[in-house]
Amino acid sequence: MLFFNIKTKLFLVLVLVSIVPIIVVSVSSYRSYTKLVNEQTSLVASTTINNSVKSIEDILQNIDRISITVQQQSSTATAYTTVSDELRKLRNTNDQYEIFITRAKLKLIFENILLGYNYINGIYLFMPDGKFISYGNGTDLMVDYVPFADDWYKQTIASKGDLFIGEVETKPYIINAKPSIGFSRALYDPNSNEFLGVFMLDCSMNIFAGVNRNPAPSISNIYLANEKGKILFDGTNSLSGEDLPEELLSKTLAMAGTKQQFNDAKSLTVIQTIPSNNWKVIANISVAKVYEEYGISQKLIIYVSVSCAVIFLLLSFFLSNLITKPIIQLTKVMRRNKAERIVTIKADNKRVDEIGILYHEFDKMMKDIDTHIRESYQNRILTMDSQMKALEAQINSHFLYNTLESINSIAEIEEVESIVVMTKALGDMFRYSIKTDSELVAASEEIQHVDNYMAIQQIRYGDKITFNKQIDEQILQVNMLKLLLQPLVENAIYHGLENKRGKGSITIKGYQREEMVFFEICDDGVGMSHEQVSELRLLLSQPAEFSAIGQRSRQSIGIKNVHSRLALYYGLENGLTVTSEKNMGTTVKIAVPSKWEKR
Repeated sequence: MLFFNIKTKLFLVLVLVSIVPIIVVSVSSYRSYTKLVNEQTSLVASTTINNSVKSIEDILQNIDRISITVQQQSSTATAYTTVSDELRKLRNTNDQYEIFITRAKLKLIFENILLGYNYINGIYLFMPDGKFISYGNGTDLMVDYVPFADDWYKQTIASKGDLFIGEVETKPYIINAKPSIGFSRALYDPNSNEFLGVFMLDCSMNIFAGVNRNPAPSISNIYLANEKGKILFDGTNSLSGEDLPEELLSKTLAMAGTKQQFNDAKSLTVIQTIPSNNWKVIANISVAKVYEEYGISQKLIIYVSVSCAVIFLLLSFFLSNLITKPIIQLTKVMRRNKAERIVTIKADNKRVDEIGILYHEFDKMMKDIDTHIRESYQNRILTMDSQMKALEAQINSHFLYNTLESINSIAEIEEVESIVVMTKALGDMFRYSIKTDSELVAASEEIQHVDNYMAIQQIRYGDKITFNKQIDEQILQVNMLKLLLQPLVENAIYHGLENKRGKGSITIKGYQREEMVFFEICDDGVGMSHEQVSELRLLLSQPAEFSAIGQRSRQSIGIKNVHSRLALYYGLENGLTVTSEKNMGTTVKIAVPSKWEKR
């Protein structure tokens, strides 16, 4: 039951109106922020990958360019002699002096290359007969090193002049070696395609320094791995030469195309393939650490939302209580009125809003109800008094005397059926008048009562009075208050036709217009002057009065009685109207509802 009171409903409405928008805005803001962070993270990862891939491609292009152009580079500034020419000389001679001069020329070329790239540890040239030329930056080859049996040498020869990239490792055949990566290419005579030897560059891991363009090293890492899953380089400089972690290796093997992004609850991984050699650049970002770094904004959104929700809850409770408190007080007073006598409520004169109006109107209504109850009892008594007046009208001494006189006269003159007619009609009238099972009767019964009355009067007056009826059949079953028409017909005879010279007529018309049924009692008697009509209308406008049972005023009890009963029963202040002209006749018109239920 608590859920249905207005205070709870108002509180729920205020909560819904305030909390729901907060929830919607908060959820939307949270999702937008999360989406923005994810998009920015993905963008950072993609940008980092793209930059790294570009750097690696630039490095490989430089290495490839060095290895290709070294064959064509001149060994002297005065004569055009290429490295290929020098290698052919070195292969075809055993003269130590000439070998020394050739080596010196090649070392000069190597020195120029070495000075141009700080990440090159050493440059080595291996000839098919086992001779070699080396030039290193703090490093050199072992004197007795022969590469013919090593895998890197075999794979270089198998590459047929293409660049071969070795593993990241510490090479045992190099003095003072550190972890490095080797790039080698088989050299051939451009004219005869004769194999001249193998050219190798040994590069430190600084070669990949440009790859490590990581804008957020605390939450992410960048890996460069070859096609076998070996790490060539990583952002921490501690995993070179090791295998990729199992999680990253499985994603690398599962990727489709040259670039793919993997999202899961823990991390965001972007992998891109370097087209030239099938290396993989991998950017791995920890989502949890991202939210740790940027989670303060999410927490702020949540704190603000919760704070606003609590504030609006308190405001909703306060406002619902403030608004409904006077209404609840009013309902308590209204409940007291059920069990007790009428209780009014003291209105707050300072309030001019709807609540103040409600208090004033309730207080006024209770006073009006009290007045109405008192008047209702009085109106009921007046109705009973009017009913008794109507009964008295049927048995007043004048009517009974004339009726009995007529009976006696006829009885003396002729012993005929007319006496039976008059006595039967009189008996029916008395029975109808004292009928008490209902205040309402069918219109056909009321008209029959008028017929009985006119049957007696026509025997008395003979052909002096003509009685006509124009009644629509559709109204015969309409219920109406009884004893309305006969007093008006009697009034028409005694005040309109009795004093007229010659014959006269009375016509009753009955018809329906919309929801009202109208009856007109028309006579062509002496009529009334304008003054008399005005006096009658003034009489009819006066409210019904009741002094004491048994006391009667001397005014006419016919038309006034009918008007009072219409007003008291139906609430029709204009239920009866009178129009009349002197020596032209009078028309009395009454209206009753076609459908009526007593309240």
